[in-house]
Amino acid sequence: MVTGSAAWHNETAASLAKRNGERMSRKLQSIMNVLAVSLLTAAPLACNIDGLIVTELTRGDHRPMPEPALQTVTGSVENGPSAVVSLLGADGKALGTAQATALANGSFELPLAGDMALNNAILTARTGSKHWLALVPKMAAQSTVLAPPRQIPLSSLSPGALQLNDVTTAMTLLLVAKLRSSKQTLAGASTDGVLDTLIELHKKIMASDAEPALIKVVAAVARIRSQGNPVTTTVVALGAWNLGNEGSLLRSELLTSQSIDFDGDSLPDLETSKFDAILAAALPLFSFKACYVADKIRVVIQTRLVNAGGKDGNCDATFNPYLWTDKASEKIVFITGGIHKDTLLCSGASATSCLPQAQVDAANAALGNWIPNQIRMYDDGSHGDGKAGDGIWTIALELPFVEPIGGVAPVRIAYKFTYGKPAQGWTDSEEFPGNQRLLELVDVDGDHIVTRFDLFADETTNKDKKNSSQQGCGEVLWTGTAKKGCLNDVRERKVDLDGDCLIDGWPNAGTAGPLAVPCGN
Repeated sequence: MVTGSAAWHNETAASLAKRNGERMSRKLQSIMNVLAVSLLTAAPLACNIDGLIVTELTRGDHRPMPEPALQTVTGSVENGPSAVVSLLGADGKALGTAQATALANGSFELPLAGDMALNNAILTARTGSKHWLALVPKMAAQSTVLAPPRQIPLSSLSPGALQLNDVTTAMTLLLVAKLRSSKQTLAGASTDGVLDTLIELHKKIMASDAEPALIKVVAAVARIRSQGNPVTTTVVALGAWNLGNEGSLLRSELLTSQSIDFDGDSLPDLETSKFDAILAAALPLFSFKACYVADKIRVVIQTRLVNAGGKDGNCDATFNPYLWTDKASEKIVFITGGIHKDTLLCSGASATSCLPQAQVDAANAALGNWIPNQIRMYDDGSHGDGKAGDGIWTIALELPFVEPIGGVAPVRIAYKFTYGKPAQGWTDSEEFPGNQRLLELVDVDGDHIVTRFDLFADETTNKDKKNSSQQGCGEVLWTGTAKKGCLNDVRERKVDLDGDCLIDGWPNAGTAGPLAVPCGN
């Protein structure tokens, strides 16, 4: 007798559903009989009803549900016989272990688990440093374990990807570069936005009157691919392209390990800067297609926990973040807060410039509602955190948003950080007692994310009272509120990211992306 997944998938959906329905009908009748006796005979049995249900459902000859049938992505690699095909996640790292090898004509079949879904994944094909790419905005997993195995043409997943070739590779690099230019990442980008942007980009590149800057990117990619070494070496073991969140998209190791002329001047190019410039010149020629939620906004709050003696906002060397809390290896950073009382609340009829109580309650819950050590932050590369272990703790939230135009006040929140253990109280955990940080939810830099970067226990930035900034009056006020000598440091702003007392630029929102919705027609 054949058992397991093979047997399940050899049966028709109709016959299987009928047999399971009959079996479940008998089993449910048995459960109902047991429950009826339990409820009628003794009240104490009521607390054991869950146990009775579990016992009845797990008793007998029930077979475990099988895994969904395989789904196979099919396609071809232009000029890529024997290329190894695999998947990368939106962060540029390997996504699973599935691989396929292209045949002599370049065709491949990449088998994936039936429960695998893809969001902004990258299909990659490589032989040595010859490296092709194609972006896959989204692919749904098998809808049911009853579904038969399926084959999915790459062209149905990635616009213009009849083959992995120089054009699909250039499109992938251009889109990733476009997101980087607006401080976004592929991981945080809207899948609908990625799909629509790829459609636009493919049309522009393939047009008979295509912009020379776009064609130049494709030509540079083609030269890099054609001149690449088909033999895998340790230097170029990862291929030609660097799809992480930092640095040039072209691996510098490729240029130092072999002679590549990607700009067509018959001279080897030894640095990536020329390629970066070629990409940058093409970015203004297309836009990232995305539409955004109107009444909410992504808010990314970050804090760096520095060692005692580090520099605060005044660039003093006496800053001690552990003034009110002791350092301990088992502690982590949390945030707590809520909607500030100065935010305009709706009193009755709906309006667009105020917050209804339901939104206030949801935002308070997301921020911890001033209960310490409940809402944790992350420094492990997850939950929007950009880099694991760099000392920057991150939380990404969805909070209410009111566009501050025409004199309308923005949504205002108050918060503070704690450094403790889960469910610990305020003692030995809060960054400073009796004060709070202030933040107005205003998208100052236009990236559809509010990003605030603070130093833990720094009393020189947006701490509302007893603020010790050398340029302030001891108080921090809302923007537009005037008081002689006082600060209005209550919005996202450019910051000093490395502690050298120089403003480096806007804080990076990590892997968090804007709150986007499909744009429709």
